[in-house]
Amino acid sequence: MLETDVRYLKGVGPARSRQLAKLDIHTVGDLLLHVPAQYRDRRVITPIRNLIPGEESNVSGTVVSSGLWKSRKGKRVFQVELEDNSSGRIKLSFFNWKYIAGRLQPGSEVIASGKIDFFGGLSIVHPDLIFLNDESVESPLVLPVYPLTAGITQGIMRKLMTSAIEKYVSHVCEILPAEVLNSYGFQRRAEVVREVHFPVDPPQGEQARKVLALEELFLFQSILNRVRINASLRPRILIAPPPDTLSTFLQKLPYELTNAQEKAVRKITDELSRDIPMRRLLQGDVGSGKTVIAAAACALCCAAGYQVAVVAPTEVLAAQHYKTLRGMLEPMGIRCDLLTGGTTGSQRKSISESLKEGSLDVLIGTHAVFEDTVIIPGLGLCIIDEQHKFGVEQREKLLAGRQPCPHLLIMSATPIPRTLAMTVYGDLDITLIDEMPPGRGKIHTRVMDRDKRTEVYSSLQERLELGERAYIVYPLREASEELDLKDATTSFHVLRDGPLGKYNVGLLTGAMKASEKLDVTSRFTSGQISVLVSTTVIEVGLDVPEATVMIVVNAERFGLSQLHQLRGRIGRGINDSWCFLMKGSQCGIESAQRLSVLASTENGFRIAEKDLELRGPGEIIGTKQHGIPAFRIASLITDAELIEKASELASGSESGPHLLQEYRLRFGHLDIPGI
Repeated sequence: MLETDVRYLKGVGPARSRQLAKLDIHTVGDLLLHVPAQYRDRRVITPIRNLIPGEESNVSGTVVSSGLWKSRKGKRVFQVELEDNSSGRIKLSFFNWKYIAGRLQPGSEVIASGKIDFFGGLSIVHPDLIFLNDESVESPLVLPVYPLTAGITQGIMRKLMTSAIEKYVSHVCEILPAEVLNSYGFQRRAEVVREVHFPVDPPQGEQARKVLALEELFLFQSILNRVRINASLRPRILIAPPPDTLSTFLQKLPYELTNAQEKAVRKITDELSRDIPMRRLLQGDVGSGKTVIAAAACALCCAAGYQVAVVAPTEVLAAQHYKTLRGMLEPMGIRCDLLTGGTTGSQRKSISESLKEGSLDVLIGTHAVFEDTVIIPGLGLCIIDEQHKFGVEQREKLLAGRQPCPHLLIMSATPIPRTLAMTVYGDLDITLIDEMPPGRGKIHTRVMDRDKRTEVYSSLQERLELGERAYIVYPLREASEELDLKDATTSFHVLRDGPLGKYNVGLLTGAMKASEKLDVTSRFTSGQISVLVSTTVIEVGLDVPEATVMIVVNAERFGLSQLHQLRGRIGRGINDSWCFLMKGSQCGIESAQRLSVLASTENGFRIAEKDLELRGPGEIIGTKQHGIPAFRIASLITDAELIEKASELASGSESGPHLLQEYRLRFGHLDIPGI
């Protein structure tokens, strides 16, 4: 019943259903879950003399005059003057007035609710009304206020919701255990749905919203829990290398691991030898040293006779991993190779043959590694870096059909608040690298106005004269007619032909061919290029210790977490580094305050918390289109305490068919093998 198309609901029809679709309302079930953003409590009356323009308020008084007037555009407007016992007066204006004019006559007593305007005096346009001297009409004192779209008014939405509740609310199925509902003061889910839309008071409505938010998080956590259980039942691979493998690997490193890195290596070593496939997220801030932990896992796996796939989202990052891992693993006799979209046919054939005969141990690349034509017969471990742009469905598809199931290690340098990590990675165990390697210079971050460009580029030239290198990042690849912003391509030509040209300037954008990207990044890494002009394609993947300057142009166009990732490209050597965040001419006060957050701390988790508060989870972790579902009711900011509660409930319950069906109704198609 709840899957009934909303256009068949009384008062909808084809035209209005298209309007509702803009609110992601397609079925009656969707409509019932379109909860109010707030409530208007008409029991709270403000004296007219205390009204403040711009605020939503309720006034109570007696009509002292009414009549028709012509607006400046010639339209007829019905206006009423209302007076309360504080001797204040306010005008009520109605453009669609025929339905109301007969009732709003002098002497009528009403409560009027709406946004206070000031046009030649206090006024409200089309207020909600309660007629106090008309006992035959029941008017609720608490009104739901919904998110709307063009063509849908609050009145229309309330009527539709009343109709849907009357006919369909008895068909909603129970989701949360009865004892949980009882703890919030409800007996049945139908009661919760009624109360969230038409509560007796706002606190009761908020209580009902919390229950619906909890069940939404519970549904998602139940799916993650089922994925985890299914993974634990798959045929396992036991990684049992010679006892001295790890110690030999660590002895060949030119540095010692930090305490956090040692703990992570011990945890992963233990899990590789367990009878359950490892599913672990290795999370650490930029520059915290996750790659060496991945290399240790590769060494253990290959020494036990298995192969490893290391996957990165871009050619730039894949090439960087290839260079770094090969340097650590080849001294152990472990052979590595690189496969990306730019790999030639003959190279692919050679890689394929090496994999089949077992002479290639570690294949590093982009998602080309998972193409059907790439067969890794001895795959024992899959390492995926910066995979936060993919949700649980994508993770499971990567492992689907691989028997026995390889171990999975996901790495992410995107700091994610704990509650958000529980939602995005609830099917994984999490290891946090919370310690930075010693011996690195300090990063100085400064927010600069455009008129300080001379000062910034003067500092840049000083560093270049010392043999250091720099990134200059732009928000656009090419010029835009719609946006008055600097772009990378135009600026590259200007900088190359100017004073910086003698230091050699390179250009890197996402639109370049893979071979072109690898060429320019290798020349920057080797020092043939000292200034790299780029878009955010360098956000991850480049590790150049000599790079000490980062200039981000129109920095207000980037999110905080993205800026933190960009800043992580510098500060990788022993010298101090400088990050200049250049504000554009259109940068507002709010954007400037955001940038000051970045300048005040290098703690990625504090920055991520602020970014979550300002922008929402999807934009922080890149999952707006792919990863976590768009929750209709739950907020990962204000409902943080419910996430842990939902996780506890899910771990102790069976995700039966009705929960899977409800999940699909709520979040859409669910395509996870075995679910």
